Amino acid sequence: MGVEGMDLRSGFCKSNGIYYSMMPSTPLPSYPIDLVTHIFAPKCGDTVAVVDARSGKKLTFAELEETVRVVAAGLWQHLRIKKSDVVCILSPNSIEFEILFLAIASLGGIMTTLNPLNTNADIKKQTATAGAKYIFTVPELLSKAQSTGLPVALIEGDATITKEDNKPILLYSDLLSADSKNIPNVQVSQEDPVAILFSSGTTGESKGVVLTHGNIIAMCGVLSSPKVSANLNKVVLHLIPMFHVFGLMVSVGSIARGSTVIVLPRFDFIEMLSTIQNYKVTAFPLVPPILLMMIKQDVVRKYDMTSLLNIGCGAAPLGKEQLEQCAVRFPNAKLLQGYGLTESTGIGSVTPGDGAEFADHFGSAGMLAPTLEAMVVDPLTNQAVAPTHQGELWLRGPTIMRAYVGNPKATAETIDKDGWLHTGDLVYFDNDGYLYIVDRLKELIKYKANQVAPAELESLLLSHPAVLDCAVIPFPDDDAGEIPMAYIVKKPESVITGGEIMQFVAKQVAPYKKVRKVAFIDSIPKSAAGKMERRKLVELSRLQSKL
Repeated sequence: MGVEGMDLRSGFCKSNGIYYSMMPSTPLPSYPIDLVTHIFAPKCGDTVAVVDARSGKKLTFAELEETVRVVAAGLWQHLRIKKSDVVCILSPNSIEFEILFLAIASLGGIMTTLNPLNTNADIKKQTATAGAKYIFTVPELLSKAQSTGLPVALIEGDATITKEDNKPILLYSDLLSADSKNIPNVQVSQEDPVAILFSSGTTGESKGVVLTHGNIIAMCGVLSSPKVSANLNKVVLHLIPMFHVFGLMVSVGSIARGSTVIVLPRFDFIEMLSTIQNYKVTAFPLVPPILLMMIKQDVVRKYDMTSLLNIGCGAAPLGKEQLEQCAVRFPNAKLLQGYGLTESTGIGSVTPGDGAEFADHFGSAGMLAPTLEAMVVDPLTNQAVAPTHQGELWLRGPTIMRAYVGNPKATAETIDKDGWLHTGDLVYFDNDGYLYIVDRLKELIKYKANQVAPAELESLLLSHPAVLDCAVIPFPDDDAGEIPMAYIVKKPESVITGGEIMQFVAKQVAPYKKVRKVAFIDSIPKSAAGKMERRKLVELSRLQSKL
């Protein structure tokens, strides 16, 4: 705030091309401090911190802090986990997942996570890339964990379920008998790494993102800043997978600001609805596929959703139409959108807490988050552009990752010498400082001399009452180079045709943006975090064209 020459409406400074956040920030600690000490500094005592939605098991903040200390002591006494050691967690969401992460962090260790849906080959590659020494898992994922060749510890279950010569070395319950006073005195600061999270890899090979204690402390600072924290109510449903940056930051950020986190291990639509009703959930961070189900499935009307005050959507952009439909179905809830990357600790833009102006900016991803700076750079000229002009988003600030683990080339290509993270996302800011995500630069469809953003067409298609879900991809064409092709998931009762879909779009877009090929599909492939896996559809379309 207050930079000379900065436009007080948009945050754009013409003299240097930088956008500054218009939202007040919470001061970050300037002294050496680790993430766990920072999180538990506000003493919330007997307030409930975490609840297992299925069993009803709960821990207060005091109990959670003490359990973290005990488990850390157990990790030291049983496995000799020390500073810079990497421990992998392969598991669905659980209270134990959260405790293990904080315990590892308190020892100066580094947690790395894996997507349970990954193949054994991918899991083995990622644990090797991260340099993991041990892996914690659950019984149903034991064979995948053992495929890494690492010593395995079980978060739950019985060690006797495996052959004697391949038995897990440790049970989580073994850690709970440790003496919390028998723990090494380790010096950890904001510069030390605390997590290696693998980016989604939806447009390229997945890379291990090194996040520091300072990165996550800064993320917590954003969530506790005045205009952001107004959106973050006291009972938060945690359904997004913790192996993903969005899910992990929901968990850590909510605990850091004293909210109660209701943990669901996996997605089950009816269980999700009953959990919201039973626990009177007030805040629900989710991803677009779940929100689309909530606004399109009539079964939602059978459950009491009136406790919901905030519905926050991240991981992929949503269109204005979907947000308007959500406002009709959940009139008590404020609709929030945000933007972030694994490389920015899940933080980029957020919805202002007062919400007064956001209604005029439906379709945006909110405003630039506190503590961050941004540039929007024309990919052709490499020049920074002013509001309303599109370009690649660059971000700089305390939430930006340290590096890609073991990949200095990719690090240098992504973070320049001035500390700017080149996101690869095509965006623009409007004159009020609201950020709009157009698409991934790599996913733009090149139709003749024009560029077509798939996300724009997908938003339009989702407004059709017969369309349950959709994806738009580039399809090779001899004359145009590429044409927009739509994969459509129809509502069960619908008899709509591909021709009708193309006519619907053609009436509402410029000629070069028209959908020129349609195929129907049972479901759109998505990652566990809700991001569309467009590459799989591109491969499917190429295969089908050869048949």
